[in-house]
Amino acid sequence: MTAQLVETLQAERDKYHRQATEDDLTGLPNRRAAIERLTRTVKTHSEVGVIVLDLVGFKLINDRFGHRVGNIVLSQVAERLRRLGRSDIFAARLSGDEFVLIVQGGPDRTRSVAGRAWRHIKDPFVLEARQVDIVASIGYTTTSQAGRDPATLLHLADIAMYWAKANRGAVHGYDEDMGDVPSDARPRDWPPPYKV
Repeated sequence: MTAQLVETLQAERDKYHRQATEDDLTGLPNRRAAIERLTRTVKTHSEVGVIVLDLVGFKLINDRFGHRVGNIVLSQVAERLRRLGRSDIFAARLSGDEFVLIVQGGPDRTRSVAGRAWRHIKDPFVLEARQVDIVASIGYTTTSQAGRDPATLLHLADIAMYWAKANRGAVHGYDEDMGDVPSDARPRDWPPPYKV
């Protein structure tokens, strides 16, 4: 096999790997890449946090301004999450307007990163000379609370995010009393959100 052929095959393999693991719109890693990264991270680090973010009212932006503007918002959210970035924070787009951060560290570190992410997204977006305000619902959990199974970590962070969503944009850590789905019968201020 010639060196040129090896190089061509390697380039093709890299291209297909990017297509399989990168989100086309934002350039962030996609859900598949996030699960792969989380699986590796829980094996190699003593404490890991998972933060799930969902944009409150994003559908209204698409309905009011169109999908092109919605796509710009998603790209800008991705850029803000990248700016959190250090080697110990991994950002990915799960789907639609839902993102995940994988944090190397325990509850305090994860809570701090969740608060920073909430503040980064809360800053107004300026799109085509108009200001758009977005709030994120953020839920998180850590291996010290939820164990080391990647699917469980994502699921419990997702439950906490739904509790945050019930409070119209807040930051919630997972609590075992949350059950599986937030109930409208429970008071909106329970459990209390993390104050940012």
